[in-house]
Amino acid sequence: MKHPVRLLVTAIIVLLAVAGVLVVHQYTSHDNNNSSPTHKVSTTPLKRHVKYNVPLIDQMDSPTLYNGCEVTSLAMLLQYYGHNVTKNDLANAIKTVPLTYDNGEHGNPNVGFVGSVSGDTPGLGVYHGPIAKLARKYTHHVTDISGSKFSAVIRALSTGHPVWTITTATFAKVEDFQKWHTPQGTIKVTYSQHSVVITGYNRAKKLIYINNPYGQKNQAVNWHDFAAAYKQMGRQAIYINQTKTK
Repeated sequence: MKHPVRLLVTAIIVLLAVAGVLVVHQYTSHDNNNSSPTHKVSTTPLKRHVKYNVPLIDQMDSPTLYNGCEVTSLAMLLQYYGHNVTKNDLANAIKTVPLTYDNGEHGNPNVGFVGSVSGDTPGLGVYHGPIAKLARKYTHHVTDISGSKFSAVIRALSTGHPVWTITTATFAKVEDFQKWHTPQGTIKVTYSQHSVVITGYNRAKKLIYINNPYGQKNQAVNWHDFAAAYKQMGRQAIYINQTKTK
């Protein structure tokens, strides 16, 4: 015959164990039914269409910047937010690297503007890094979202921000890339490189609006083609994260 006290203790232990299992089950079920992502994603609906009145600057206006689409587009963006800066101010301030070094290597557009901005001698262009660095000399609100999908560009536009970007001269994918050996390693470049300010979009019509520094304001281009060029050119995009003052 088992001792009554031992039986009582055993019964209490069993009851506590059962209660513990029930509590753990309820806690686990609660967590599974109310799981949340590790980061917050904006739930603000995208606007159907936007188009911003960004000032147009023609890179071919005197003093001409034949190769200066990137700094001209940056000048448009900065002027939109009230900064008194010209395309030639930026051309004089952008870091430059040689088109070709003595050892035969090429300059790297991730480091500086390759060659001549004005076009007095041959040149290629520059990528988002040196442009963002230059922009920060005029404002602390520079946001470089390079590497992001095109949907991030649309999100920036929807929330009130025109976007500087690298595209191609045809606003579609191109096939004329070439390999360059640079001091930083081998990269692929194309002389079809171009830069514009994205001024808006129309979701229903599948159009992207751009200020083209070749002299066209709010030019409409095909959304799909433009997004493909954006991806091909390395997903380079910059905007100024501040409210536009009227």
